[in-house]
Amino acid sequence: MEPSEVQAFTESYLHAYGCHIIEKEEHYLSTRLSQESDKDLVHRPFYWMYVDKMGLEPQTSTLSFCFNAEHAPEENRSELLTFGSPRFSAILRSARKKGRFVRLYEEIKTSARLWGQSYPYQPWLGINFLVSFICDRKRDEIRNLGIDLRTGEIREHFYQACLQKNWNAKLPAHRHILPQRLSIPEAVGELEYHLQGWIERQDSTWYTEAKEQLDLELEQIHTYYPDEWRMSDELHQEKKQRLRETIWQYHPRVEVEVINAGLFHIGP
Repeated sequence: MEPSEVQAFTESYLHAYGCHIIEKEEHYLSTRLSQESDKDLVHRPFYWMYVDKMGLEPQTSTLSFCFNAEHAPEENRSELLTFGSPRFSAILRSARKKGRFVRLYEEIKTSARLWGQSYPYQPWLGINFLVSFICDRKRDEIRNLGIDLRTGEIREHFYQACLQKNWNAKLPAHRHILPQRLSIPEAVGELEYHLQGWIERQDSTWYTEAKEQLDLELEQIHTYYPDEWRMSDELHQEKKQRLRETIWQYHPRVEVEVINAGLFHIGP
């Protein structure tokens, strides 16, 4: 991420979680954290344990960030925030933890002559999956899928479609939500089945090559050590450890993780 992107993300995070911006310049800002952000970004568990136990009014931390080392303000002490820096990594973890699931309603302008009527929302479940193809190397792909909770229709690239719409966190007036016909677990199962089909259709050359490399590595380990009956207990344990490490490193596998998800209520 470029410094401007780090700054934009940080400002969005601070606004989203109720942090107070004290001072802001082109490459610098100072903020007083909200309670929930303080707990995630500033490591002081004993302070919060004491405050919670005694019922005291908490005093949250004030932090100052600079996003470009060449433009650091001389008069203000600040922390350089870059992609990969410990504090920005903490911001990413906090945002991911708090924003893993959302419920949003599409904003749709209603004609004045139809203002007295109520219009339906179609409920959709959207999930961003991280699919990792792993051996001694790793390739990640993000698959974003959506499923209509009434019809079961599945859409690829659902996240990109959502970016084209305006959203509200509260149900607008004169709107109602159509009842779901699929439960959340059923919908998740349908998306997982769809994703499994996509994985199975991918080129499996990487798997074959990784399996051949694993077999070669295991053969070399067996060749390196003497016959089993000639090895000491120490060598037995050493060999087992090397076999475990080699299998973990070279064994081809696919891992799937949910990055985030949400209920999206879409209008006609």
